[in-house]
Amino acid sequence: MIFRIITWLFVIGIIFRLFSRFILPIFRITVVTNNRVRQMQEQMKEMDRKVNETATKKPVKKEGDYIDYEET
Repeated sequence: MIFRIITWLFVIGIIFRLFSRFILPIFRITVVTNNRVRQMQEQMKEMDRKVNETATKKPVKKEGDYIDYEET
């Protein structure tokens, strides 16, 4: 009876160690990585939106800034 309890406690301890040292950190790394990738994708979309917004604006032509060069 005591031997069974000690064996079960030992098995539960090994499973807990495996979970806390390997499985839980891998899960945390996965969550953090997914969040960072999502954040980078949002930043890229924002940058694309800004670039497209500035590209669609017509460039303002300034009169009088350009001086023609004439050879003599």
